[in-house]
Amino acid sequence: MTAIIFYSGFIGVYGFIIGKSFKKLNPFLMLLGMFFTLPVIMQVEQNNQPLLYIPFGIGFFANFGNPFRRVLDFFAGIKMDIERYFANKRYKKEQKRREKERAKQQAKREKQAKQQAKQNKRNSANQNYQSQQNNFSEQQRQAQAERERLKREAEELRRQREQFQREQAQARQNQTSQNNHSSNNDDLNPDNYADACEILGCDKNADFATLKKSYRYLRSMYHPDKVSQFSGRRKKQAEAEMKLINLAWDRVQKKFR
Repeated sequence: MTAIIFYSGFIGVYGFIIGKSFKKLNPFLMLLGMFFTLPVIMQVEQNNQPLLYIPFGIGFFANFGNPFRRVLDFFAGIKMDIERYFANKRYKKEQKRREKERAKQQAKREKQAKQQAKQNKRNSANQNYQSQQNNFSEQQRQAQAERERLKREAEELRRQREQFQREQAQARQNQTSQNNHSSNNDDLNPDNYADACEILGCDKNADFATLKKSYRYLRSMYHPDKVSQFSGRRKKQAEAEMKLINLAWDRVQKKFR
């Protein structure tokens, strides 16, 4: 058994050496290799041992690459093809799943966009309604303010009218008083002290301060600025009355000097 193994190893090494001559495809070396191959063939045929061709072939083809490696590469290629097939299948399946997921997300986004559009529409409608309510409230406030303003103006006009009526009544009363006073003063002599006190509207026993106060009041009443709006007879009466008051006051001043 040991001899067979040794002999097979020898045949394999011999085949490897012969294969060296064929590796570079040199014609001379190829002929030389064929020449040295013939003894091996003859030996195998004589001993009737065709199995020795196996180690010889392994050694010969070992120069052109590892045959086991080629076999392994072959099966590795098949394995890679199978893995590539299943990988493509998984990739296509994943692509379909992603497409479905994208379609689902797109549908979800479209639904959300529609809901958002509806919400925006409702918000816009609410804002318009609120704006209309605010405008209506503002118009009501403005109308109320306008009514209050008109009411205040009407009240002011009423007060002005009442004030005007009171002033008219006072003016008529003063005019009547002036007429009466003027008619009464026509018979009085301002050079007489008693008549001068009567013209100033005081008693002849009144003190100087009372007479002075009465004079100032009458002077303010018949002052030319106060009677400038009058014309004709009334203005002349006021001027005559003022002249008479001044004469009476001169007489009073002479009395108390």
